This record gives sequence, structure tokens and C-alpha cells, in this order.
Amino acid sequence: MTIYNLPLAAILHRVTVFEDDFQNNNAGWEIIDCETEHSFVNDSHYFLENKSENRWMFYHKALTGTFPKNFVINAEIELLENKGYGQFGLLWGFTDPHHILNRFVRSAETARFTVTRFEKNHHRSFHRFSDQFKKENETGTKQFFSIMVLNDYYYFFLHKYQRPVYICHKSHMQSEGNRFGFYIEPGLTLRVDKIKIERLILKPDFDGQPWMPLGSETLKGI
Repeated sequence: MTIYNLPLAAILHRVTVFEDDFQNNNAGWEIIDCETEHSFVNDSHYFLENKSENRWMFYHKALTGTFPKNFVINAEIELLENKGYGQFGLLWGFTDPHHILNRFVRSAETARFTVTRFEKNHHRSFHRFSDQFKKENETGTKQFFSIMVLNDYYYFFLHKYQRPVYICHKSHMQSEGNRFGFYIEPGLTLRVDKIKIERLILKPDFDGQPWMPLGSETLKGI
């Protein structure tokens, strides 16, 4: 699906609606310590460990108000330990009962990513796309994630200064609610460095010139 030269919008301003670098836990992230999972905030990081054998875990909170019409979520997540297989990344656009969620994740084992809208029991996927991507740093364990919505299209990035790895219409990834957070599968330990959500204010007299790649003008600041 190649529509990188699709004319979309000119971004005029960005307004931060949520930002956390985990200097503390004033944001109220879930703190858990039990046989199957462990999550805590320490030393300017949010640590997540899935100790179960067959259950995916997620750690989430509500955005104040609804997601803006045009927005971007940027996050940096580091894979600290991988005892088997699995995926990790971001979740967004769901309610507290979380019957249906949106997920943007990458494999802990290979350079593959997945974008999907799915039922929490994984019995049904309403939309799913998976493909390979080129790692920005072949030896690094830190992964940049970015989810952007501009004028009814989703753009998914795994690099700060490269083209999106996937584009789709937002009708494929509808939002059920205003919750967002982190996804982790069995055997993985993660360290989240930071997460930021911005409302994007678009230039009203956009001239329709091709727009892409975004570059630092939109993805900077994380």
C-alpha cells in the first residue's frame, strides 16, 4: 500500500495534551507486583515485565477528554529482556472494559511490525497488517513508535526521520474510547523512556502540495 505522496495537510502548531518522562508517577500508571507481572516507575523510566507464559499484558490510562481529530503519539520503548518470543508496543483508542483495542507493535525477535484492531481475547481481528521494517540501529534495543492521525488517515512510524511503515484510513482503526498505553507479551521486560501526545493544528489554506516524509518538524520533541 504505497500512497506516500498523498497530499494531506500542513501542520501549523502542535499542542501537548499529555507528556510523561516518568520523573515520578503523578500520571497514575499501574503499579503491580505479582507472580505474572511486574510494573513500576523508577529512575525516570516505567518498567514493565510480563512473567506469564501465555497472557499478553497492558498498562494504560485515560487521556483527559477525547483524542483530538488530528494528533500524534510518540513513545520510546527499550527491550531489556526477551525470554522467548512476542511483541511489544502501543495501544490506543479503547474504553476501560477494553473489549476492542487498537495495537501498533513490533516483534521482539525479528524486524516485523503489526497494526491491528482486535478483540481483547484475540478471537477476532477487524483490521490487521503486518510487514518487515528496516531497523534504525541494528544493535540497539530502543524502539521509537509514532502513531499520527491527519485528515482521516493514520500514519505509523518506527523511525523519527523516515517514511511511515504503514498508512490506512482511520475507518479501519476506529477509536472506542480515550485510553492509551503499552502492550507486552510473555517473557518480555520493557523500559519506557517517555511518551507524548500532541494535538495537531493544521493550516487552513493548505495548497495541496505533496507532503512526506514528515521529518523532524512533526516527530521532533520526543
